[in-house]
Amino acid sequence: MTMIEELLGGKTGETIAVKPDYLVITDGSGFEVVEDIHTEKLKNHGKGVIVIDHDVPAGNSDSSAIFEKLVDFSKKYEVPFIQAKGAAYAVMMDTFVKPGNIVLSCSAHNSIYGAAGALGLQVDVKTLAKLFTEDTYSFTIPETVQIDLKGKLAEGSSAIDLWITLLGTVDADKLVGKVIEFTGEGLKNLSKHARVVLCSMATRTGAVTALVNESAQEKDNYDQTIAFQLDTVSASVALPVSKEANLKGEFTFERLSVLKDQEFDAGFIGGYTGGYIEDLRVAADLMKGKHLDLGFRLNVCPVSSNVYLQALKEGLIETFIDFGAQILAPGDHNIVLQGAGVAGPKEKVLTTGSYNFSGCLGSEDALVYIGSVASVVAAALRKQSVSANLE
Repeated sequence: MTMIEELLGGKTGETIAVKPDYLVITDGSGFEVVEDIHTEKLKNHGKGVIVIDHDVPAGNSDSSAIFEKLVDFSKKYEVPFIQAKGAAYAVMMDTFVKPGNIVLSCSAHNSIYGAAGALGLQVDVKTLAKLFTEDTYSFTIPETVQIDLKGKLAEGSSAIDLWITLLGTVDADKLVGKVIEFTGEGLKNLSKHARVVLCSMATRTGAVTALVNESAQEKDNYDQTIAFQLDTVSASVALPVSKEANLKGEFTFERLSVLKDQEFDAGFIGGYTGGYIEDLRVAADLMKGKHLDLGFRLNVCPVSSNVYLQALKEGLIETFIDFGAQILAPGDHNIVLQGAGVAGPKEKVLTTGSYNFSGCLGSEDALVYIGSVASVVAAALRKQSVSANLE
């Protein structure tokens, strides 16, 4: 059986009744369910978890109103309410999710739970609301595509370089509507952190979700198998895309050298792709004894309060401040509506975040690139080109 078949107890193509363990609501996605739930039938409030992680602190009156509605719902129905703890994905994985769990929300990157041996699925608001009053929902088990990881990452290549290269080289049309199952001897060479980052971005291919399977055996029930050599990964950058192209799943990447002689106006290090303690250690090591260039704006956002506290303990936060960076509240700050810094007209931004479509950071004509932590620090020292600073 494929891993999703094992987790759900069914066969590919079979429609089964899925019984989730957790129903996650955030102030950025799924918050509308509190108005759609038939509260007179409410019985699964014990599976609900509310996490405030997007617009933190609230940047407008609409966000404040959402906060108030979620607080009222939490109080009335005793649904756990979590704030000031960081991105919901990190909070759930640190505190709640165990291997074999099924986690549902309206969020686009639920595939991240696959790194912990759990199944994350994205559902619409009506389905999530319904699951607060009904135990199961119907789900047809998708075909699974095996991505067989081989070798190991070259020194200097990061988890962000990995997902950028993978998404840029694999034919995404083969993954739309499928489950990605990461397997192979290359897994043992990837840290837990790298697996989390890789799984979190898998759904940008159009895949339903992703899973990490260290014990996969030779199987003949994969829809197809794609071999991927980890040692082919090098410093890379995801190029800006339009909103329309992003919705179609279009994705273009180049080696970092494409940024030679380009200067950037702002940078972001953080989120569930670049805000873990491993990322912050890399950033601080590259910043020591230096200061960002005049005119460059750098935001650093730990993915969770636990990571923030660890960074404080290790002296990393002090290094960021000395470098000239602004520290953001832990959370999911990938786009401007989630508390990320606004990009001005025609500005260029380099981010470790998960989005790079036009307008995601404010101005429609701002250009947003995605790169590694090291590339963002290099961009902050823009008196030289990004590629030169990495040499």
